Amino acid sequence: MEISERGKKMSISMPQYNIRDTKKRYSELNNIALKGIEVITFNANNEEEKVSHIKTSYLDKLLDNLSFNPSVELDEELATYTVVLNEIDLYGEGNTADAAIEDLLDSIIQFLAIYIEKIDIFSKVEPDTKQLFLLKLLRCNGDREKIKKAIGY
Repeated sequence: MEISERGKKMSISMPQYNIRDTKKRYSELNNIALKGIEVITFNANNEEEKVSHIKTSYLDKLLDNLSFNPSVELDEELATYTVVLNEIDLYGEGNTADAAIEDLLDSIIQFLAIYIEKIDIFSKVEPDTKQLFLLKLLRCNGDREKIKKAIGY
């Protein structure tokens, strides 16, 4: 879509470039993204495959709005706490709620290592929503305190 401003035509559509053109113009496109405009790169062989170049602080704000809803359950018969993150299908167990959270953190870190190693498989089988939650956790770079904060503790 184009609009006219004092006789000049301006495009208000997102800039989109194929991979080859993105490589050629990367510095320019990076500067556009840093100024706050999303730049899209697509695969010329499959235009459905797209990647967004977006200012990191914008992605931070978007992911900050993605909230985990951990649940804590106590099995009184076994005297065991379970902390569950349904968003990523992981849980932790322990004799106390704190111990269960620590076990959950261990599970998250172990799973993220496997996720990265097998990303080709996971990217095809996991729902987009789960992958977004995992991206939020990956951005914690394995820091237990950051992960703990990200999951709501």
